[in-house]
Amino acid sequence: MTSSEISSTGTPPRGAPKAGSPRSAAAGAYPTVTPAGQRHLSTADARSRRRLVPLAVALGYLALSVWIFRASWHHLGKVTYGGNDAYLFSWFLGWTPHALGSGLDPFLTHHLNSPTGANILWSTPVVLLGLLAAPITLLGGPVTTLTVLLTIAPVASGLALFWVLRRWVRDGPATLAGLLYGFGPYLIGSSYGHLHLAFAPFPPLVLLLLDDLVVRGRSPRRTGILLGLAVAAQALVGEEILATTALAAAVGLAVLAARNLAVVRERLGPVLRGLATAGLVAAVGLAWPLGVQFFGGQRVHGSIQPSGIAVTDLWSFVTPTPLQEIAPDLALRHSLRFTGNAVEVGGYLGVPLILLALAAAVRARRHPLVGILAPVGLVMAILSLGDHLHVDGRTTAIPLPWLLLGRVPVLHNALPSRFALYVMLCVAAVTAVGLDRLADRLADRGRRAADAAGVPPTDGTFPDLGSPVGGRGRHQADDRSWRSRRSWRARGPDGWRGRLARSGAALVTAGALAMLVPAPLLTTPAHTPPFFTGDGVRQIPADATALVVPYPHPQQAQAMLWQAEADFRFVMPGCYCTVPGPTGRASFHGPGDALTSALIDIDNGITTAAAVSGSPQVRDAYDRLSPDAVVLGPARRPAELRALLASLVGHPPRHVGGVDLWLPAG
Repeated sequence: MTSSEISSTGTPPRGAPKAGSPRSAAAGAYPTVTPAGQRHLSTADARSRRRLVPLAVALGYLALSVWIFRASWHHLGKVTYGGNDAYLFSWFLGWTPHALGSGLDPFLTHHLNSPTGANILWSTPVVLLGLLAAPITLLGGPVTTLTVLLTIAPVASGLALFWVLRRWVRDGPATLAGLLYGFGPYLIGSSYGHLHLAFAPFPPLVLLLLDDLVVRGRSPRRTGILLGLAVAAQALVGEEILATTALAAAVGLAVLAARNLAVVRERLGPVLRGLATAGLVAAVGLAWPLGVQFFGGQRVHGSIQPSGIAVTDLWSFVTPTPLQEIAPDLALRHSLRFTGNAVEVGGYLGVPLILLALAAAVRARRHPLVGILAPVGLVMAILSLGDHLHVDGRTTAIPLPWLLLGRVPVLHNALPSRFALYVMLCVAAVTAVGLDRLADRLADRGRRAADAAGVPPTDGTFPDLGSPVGGRGRHQADDRSWRSRRSWRARGPDGWRGRLARSGAALVTAGALAMLVPAPLLTTPAHTPPFFTGDGVRQIPADATALVVPYPHPQQAQAMLWQAEADFRFVMPGCYCTVPGPTGRASFHGPGDALTSALIDIDNGITTAAAVSGSPQVRDAYDRLSPDAVVLGPARRPAELRALLASLVGHPPRHVGGVDLWLPAG
């Protein structure tokens, strides 16, 4: 590999005219790829096509996404995806515009986990998405907003990779890559309650900006500012993707440097200036939220998630899960044994796509993009396996690199299985380059065969066979012409070999896509009693403390949705959020007491109201809370819960708008 490789993607070598000079303007930094046999477009036609193709791709992606999330669109605002995580994100999407509109701190709230409150930046609050989608929330409510954003997420993610890859490949392969990345098992699986992971245009944008900064040598200041803004935006969507993208980018830069040692010193200064600019811009933009997160109240110490709960099983790459439409029972019996729930087992690629990517990596190995992304994808796949190898649901004693990387600050909060995002990105990009190179080879064969016969491949014309060639020479010329035509017909893009190559690639590609078709998504009901959305909730004084039952906790969080639908009229104890436990380490619920335990155990059928209503500990916990209102909504065991609450308040409730309401002060 020569030192000029780093410039082969568009950067002129030293001494060459700059991209803006008249000498280079004709070629440009991004030459238009014209397949063999296709007429060359005029400049105006090419520009028009470059504008229309992304629009067509975006509309196609959007139509596919609406079809995937059709159940939530059919019952808009009534159902969503992801169980209690969906209630959590609905709360976040409502809280950000409410807090900013009311002059409250959007990052530190006392509306949850009262009276202590919660630092919501430890709970993936998708602040930027909540702010951008505020008009939708105002008009349709947070559940509608969640449906809209879940629908946009794969479109934005896939379109980002499509747009970036157009630098290297034709529109067709780029469209396929965006489809694989945005609508693959990992990102569609993340739609189950992981909006911060499902919305992933950031990694492709980092690829674009690092290509500008490192490879193409564009302005460090301009590129650094854009990169810093992208970093700040991603931090306000999800910090985990920000951290893991930084790791993937570091691996890619290391591979690039190793392949181009001769020019590392030359590029190091501008690259460092660009990265420093990015860091400064990001630090300024994130000073407030990060200051609250790491130095404000209710901050969390240590790891949020325990290790080993979400890793990629060695067989995950080739074994479909319940998330795929094509999933034989034999495969499901194995995939259901994999470590972690089905949402976190998102590493499935399928045999056809793996074969396609491997073939592309071998045949296009000299392509600069493949030379970088193929090793990055392999490293990310290894890291996704976790700290010890898991095989068919069994944890082995074989240590893996994540055993060390999982101890790095910030990264220790990442779940290894989520590196599947970068595996699919790399596989999609490498496959796109491979298919683009196949088209190039077929076109080149056609041109070479046509040139040998004196036949231009673009219009299919042949030399005049009746031209005056005397005697034997004429027959020899005719014979050579016939042999050349036969060779071109066999080897050219329209010959049987060309058709066979195209058909084989199309068949494998279709098989790869078929294996990744998602199964119909399971919905989560998002019903809110009319009490919270109508005038009934105004019976609770503004900002009063309301004990809402079922008590909100990670396995039963619909009370958070009701609070959001009530426009945060009241504050309430309990939450499904990340708060410090007694030792400061992460806990997914507020501090427990006898009252909390009794309410949860009764709803789960573990105990009865008669068994706990006389408990002095339960009475003391209720008296310490001293709520201004008690609300019992739809629950699994409403009669038992009603009996306990009535005994604590001292009088029966009023039934208002689908709930039981107590106002103890009245």
